[in-house]
Formats: sequence, C-alpha cells, structure tokens
Amino acid sequence: MTSLDRTPTMRFDRPAAIPLVLLPGTLCDERLFAPLIARLAGREMTVLPVDGGQPAAVATALLARAPAHFALLGFSLGGLVALEMALLAPDRVRGLALVNSNARARDERAPPHPGPPAAAVEAIWPRAIGPDHRADNDLRALLDAMAAAIGPDKHAAQERLACARTDKRGRLGQLTMPALVIGGSQDALCPPAVQHELADGLPDAVLTLIDGVGHFAPLESPAHVAAQVATWLARVDHAGDAAPLPASPFRTGDDMTKTDTPAPSGGNAAATRKDSATGTVLQVERRDFTELVPTDRERVQGMRGFDPIYTDIVDYIVRCTHRIWDERDVGLIYTHYTHNCVAYTTMGTMYDRETHIRDTIQRLVEFPDRRGLAQQVIWRGDDQDGFYTSHMTHGQGRHSQYGMYGKPTGRTFLTRTVADCMILENKIYKEWIVRDNMGPVIQLGLDPHAYAQDIAVRKFEAGEPIMEVVENRRLLGQYPPETEADTSIAHNDGEAQLLRDLHHIYNKRMFGRIHDLYAPNCQWHGPLMREYYGVAAVLQQTMRLIALIPDGYYVPQHICSVESEEGGTKYAVRWTLDGHHLGYGPLGAPTGHPLFVMGVTHFHIRDGKIIDEWAVYDELSMLAQVKLAALQRAAG
Repeated sequence: MTSLDRTPTMRFDRPAAIPLVLLPGTLCDERLFAPLIARLAGREMTVLPVDGGQPAAVATALLARAPAHFALLGFSLGGLVALEMALLAPDRVRGLALVNSNARARDERAPPHPGPPAAAVEAIWPRAIGPDHRADNDLRALLDAMAAAIGPDKHAAQERLACARTDKRGRLGQLTMPALVIGGSQDALCPPAVQHELADGLPDAVLTLIDGVGHFAPLESPAHVAAQVATWLARVDHAGDAAPLPASPFRTGDDMTKTDTPAPSGGNAAATRKDSATGTVLQVERRDFTELVPTDRERVQGMRGFDPIYTDIVDYIVRCTHRIWDERDVGLIYTHYTHNCVAYTTMGTMYDRETHIRDTIQRLVEFPDRRGLAQQVIWRGDDQDGFYTSHMTHGQGRHSQYGMYGKPTGRTFLTRTVADCMILENKIYKEWIVRDNMGPVIQLGLDPHAYAQDIAVRKFEAGEPIMEVVENRRLLGQYPPETEADTSIAHNDGEAQLLRDLHHIYNKRMFGRIHDLYAPNCQWHGPLMREYYGVAAVLQQTMRLIALIPDGYYVPQHICSVESEEGGTKYAVRWTLDGHHLGYGPLGAPTGHPLFVMGVTHFHIRDGKIIDEWAVYDELSMLAQVKLAALQRAAG
C-alpha cells in the first residue's frame, strides 16, 4: 500500500476563470468592490450599476450587458437583482454570491429613504455599520462620496426598485449553481437570520457570517470577504472538474492596497455548507479515515504556504498527524514544526523541535502498533493570520517494548488526547498537548502512586520547581469571585455565553446551573475513558474535580467553535485550574500542596443544551505534582 504522505499524481492546470459580474447596492458604485478586486487576480471582472426600475426589467437589461456565462455577485440591493438574473438565466449564471442581501419582499414597516442621499447615509449608519467600525472616518467619507455620486434621482429609482421586489424564498431551490452567502454578525438591515434563510433555501450554498461586521462587509472586512469569494470562485471554475485546486487565488502581502481595512486579528468567518462532500472544510466525526485524507479532493480553503497535498486545515492536521505517528515518518516534524516550537504538556514543556522528535520516537518504539484515531477537529483562523486547531484523538496500542512504562506488560491501552495547535504556512509554531496519562498507567496494571513517585524523583533530582500559587483571583481582598466572566477571548455570542456559564459553574460554584445547561440525555466523556450519562453524572464529575482543589480558579485560555454537520455547534475550550490539594479524591488525603491543571474540553451544544462534553485533563500529572511538592518540603 502506498504511503499516504506521498503526493499523488495531481493536475494543477487551472480551468479557465469564469468572468465575474459585480452588482453594487443602494447608494454604492464600483468603489464598493475596489478592495475585493484588488485581491483577485487573473479574472475578468465587470461592475454593472444598479440604477432602478422594475426588478425583471432591470435584470433583463443587465443580462444583455453580461458575458455569455459568468459568476454573479450582488451586494444588498444588487443581491436582489442578482436573484432575478439567476432565476431568468440559470444556464448563464454559473455561480451566485449574495452579500448582505435577502430574498424577502420589502418590509412595509421599513420606510424608504427617497430624500437626499447624504441624509439616507446618516439615517442608516448606526444600524448598518458594526460597532468596531463606526469610528472609521475613512469608511464614512467613502459612503458619503458614493452617495453624492449616485445623486437623488438614481437614489429614488433604487428605492422604487427595492419596494417593487417580490418574495423569492420559495424559488431559491431552483438555483442549483455553486452559491455563497455572506453576512455580518452585526448587520441590522439584513441580519444573520435572513442569511441563514438564504443559505437554507439555496441547494448548494456556503454560509459565512463575519464576526463584528455590519451591513457593508466588503468594506468593513475586505480580507475575509475576498477569501470567501476566492474559494467560491474556485468552486465555480471547477464545477464538474475533479482536479484539485491550487492555492487561494487572492493576492496577499505588498501588492495589496494600503488603504484597505485590516482584518480583525485572529478572526475567521465561520463557514458551513449543507453538501459538505466538496467545497467546504472537512469535519471528522461522520467520515471514515480514507475520506479525511483523500487523494483526489480539490482544495477548498485558502492554504497559502501549505504543502499541495493539504486541501483544508482539517485535512492538514489529521493527515500530517497520521503521517508522523502512524506512517512513522517522524522526520516530517522538520517541515511541519518550526525549529523553536514550544509545546506545553501536562508533564512539562518542550522548547525545540528536536525534543519533539525524540519524544515521538520514544513513544512509537514502546508501542509499535500504536494508532491515533481522529475524533474531531474544532478550529478557527485563516491562512493570513494563522490557524488554531483543537484536535481530539483516541490513542490505542499494546505495551510490547521497554520504555517509559518500564518492563513490557503485553497489555493494551486506550486514551484520549487533545492537541491545540497554532499553525502558519504549513508549520506548527505553538502547541498545547493534554494527554490523559493516568489512563494507560492504570490499564497497563501499574501502581499510579509508585509511577508518579518515580516521575517526582526525576523532576526533583533535575531541580524542577513546583508552581506555587501566590494569588489565583479567589477571594480577592475578601471579596467573592468576580460577578461577570471575562469574555474577551470570545469570537461570537455563543462562545461568550459558554464562557459565562463556565464561570458561574467553576468559579462562582453555582453547580445547580448544570441542570439548566445540559440536556437530560447528555453524555460526559472524561479522563480514564470514563463514560457517564445524564445531568446527575455531569454534576458529580464536575464537582469531583473542584473538590480536589476547592480553592481553584478556572481560567479559559482559548475558545473556538464550528457549526456541526450533526446539528448545533461544537466548541473547544482550553483552560487552566490552579489552587491547592485541599480535598479528598484519587490523589489521596489532602496535602495542601499547590496544584496546577491544564485541560481542554470540547462541547456539543444543540438547541441551547449541551448534549456531549469531552473533558481531558491528566490526573497523573496532578499526582506527580503532589509527590514532588512533598519531596521538596522534606528537603527543607
């Protein structure tokens, strides 16, 4: 069998680029699309003005000016006209993109703005622009300039066109071409619910909601819009063609116009698609391994700087993990990790690539048949600012060789691991590895206390200090825990709400909230491969951890989320808990020694309820910390 790390024979000849027709919205002209056009290369593009009239007549006139076959992108009012054009000539419109638009008839409660264009801009500004961009004087000046150029007559005609539109929601199913729906999470004119409605109605649609952006997404977040449009155009170009895609065709770097609005730091637009076999980022849960590392899949995501074999970020993290750990090509770490990559683990920190390689070889030698089974990947980011992935695996194997666990026992083990990685241009430059090390120790028949003692002795002899907790934010100045959670790391409302709920449970000790947050038939997957069902079990296991460290303070370090093909949303939270060993439990009687826990939890939330929780932390690390503290205390 050919190793999956070998790049298969691929065709990278790009099909002829379909011409792109762009339709601006009310009070907008070609300047609306300048940032987008600056980022697209090698494509014929035409901006056609939307002046006014009856919708069908306007669409017919624009079709007469369009190429024989073309991709069509409409913004706001332009999106309404784009729908008319696509319904009139579905054989000519090869792809349809709707940006900050909708398919509904005009809301009679929303009065038109036929007055002076400047007054119309003034009226919509607070509702149309995301909060982060309302102080952008350049953006306001551009909108005012476009409105002045349109003038009162064309503006009045555009308002009449908007009022004359009819409800197209029932006809969306006729539009089977590759489609893209882009909206802003803060768009009050065409809110997210309307964008979901569009995407749900179009048979082959990708939905993208950009965090913090209002109605003018092409100007508020040009880099994210360009990335999504480039990926959609690649789908259009390759419709019916199975060849893999080259790198994302939008330009980056010095050739970008310097006046563009920068993308939010670390942000990404969460994209989903109903037909996810092609055209969107993979999800792991419902696919066999061969579907996760295909040899003939087209590239569906901007992957600047990544090896050609990788078609999206989930493909990358699953495939390269397989190549290194299962195919045993450990040397790929040289091309997939930076030389100074830092890896934070529950047993210590690795500061260089060579340590990664030594650790990997040692583990593979001790468990020659070790395999890692990908369970899910939750991610965010892009190929410009970098990706963040939270990759959960089940590792299994047989202890058949001498190694860190001592004399071979011949026993098998199954353990859960989550690796959170920060990645840019094919290389991981920072990693957090949370492995349930206690699980294999018990499954291999070893004495956890004796094994943890050996670890502590080695650390003590190496002079490794313990982490003494000086102030962990509990009972600050005799005050109770903070009333409100810190949600600054959240990227959307769902993430912020989950952080609030976790703060109430773990820091305010309001464990009763678990009854409200979890579904009655929920499942909890924990360390030692414990599997429990129901709210009462979740309550017990949550309190079990806090009981060990009753003065512990829970601090989320990172959160990201993806819409799940199974329904609902999946979240990944990397967290720490620090305090002292003041409670009873698997570590033995309370010692008062400091304890630090690093963990990652994945949640699946559907219909407002948590239906699955995967909690990964390492009780062996906690036990070793207690043993090390005892040695250091005895040494005086």
